[in-house]
Amino acid sequence: MSFPDVPLNEQREVTDENFGALLVQAAEEMVAIHQGEQAPARIVYPRETARNREVPAPPLYDATRVRQVREKLGVSQAVFARLMNVTDKTVQSWEQGVRPPSGAALRLLELAEIQPEVFNAVGSHAGE
Repeated sequence: MSFPDVPLNEQREVTDENFGALLVQAAEEMVAIHQGEQAPARIVYPRETARNREVPAPPLYDATRVRQVREKLGVSQAVFARLMNVTDKTVQSWEQGVRPPSGAALRLLELAEIQPEVFNAVGSHAGE
């Protein structure tokens, strides 16, 4: 027993009287979708989760590599610090080997190294 006058996407109130008919209709819709006769009412896209996607840790950056990334961007230490959202002294300590970058800074350095034009463009949109 189908309900052809009820749109597929419309919520239907389930009662004791119509439960069986709704169950049969759902099964019929499932078969029609599986056979390609009907489009699914809703498309579910798979999400990436820690269970199905491996995200490697960012590489480590020593003083020389940090300086190379900054020079690749063509910016001063002060501008680089602002792009990285850290202080000038932090960039200086990285480039002098006093303290290595850590945490999110490692991922930002990786992005700056791989996509310098995208990373550098971030600073050009300030205040928009």
